[in-house]
Amino acid sequence: MSFKTLSLVVLFALSACTKSNTGDANPKQRLTDYVQVSFNVKEPSDKAKLVSFLTGGAKNRLAAWSDEQFSQAFIDTKREFIKLAIREMKSVSDTETNITYELSYYDQGRGADARVTTKRMCELVLENGTWYIKEVHNIKELIEYKNELSVL
Repeated sequence: MSFKTLSLVVLFALSACTKSNTGDANPKQRLTDYVQVSFNVKEPSDKAKLVSFLTGGAKNRLAAWSDEQFSQAFIDTKREFIKLAIREMKSVSDTETNITYELSYYDQGRGADARVTTKRMCELVLENGTWYIKEVHNIKELIEYKNELSVL
């Protein structure tokens, strides 16, 4: 094998490895990146960043929101990320994957020190080499309050 051929093989292998490590090529990383971006929204123009992760109905719904609706949902809420835990990943086909995950965060909008944990199922589809979130279904939500008083 010539040096030129070997160089091309190595270059191809490196580019393939690099692509597989990007969030676009990995559904778990793509979901993680979306959650991270959603908790770091600062202004209505950030809606475009979130829309870029979506496709289908999810994309159409978010894109149709007014700046006021977007601000109320992502900016005005006092949410603080705690953790994201991937619970299950099921490949439906080569181009579709479902991920069940739990997301925990503090939500001051629900009360002082309210900790919210939601369990959701996310449908992702592969389009032109990039994973996109197609739909997200809520499964369960738990809200815990610090120093909650319980009366039986």
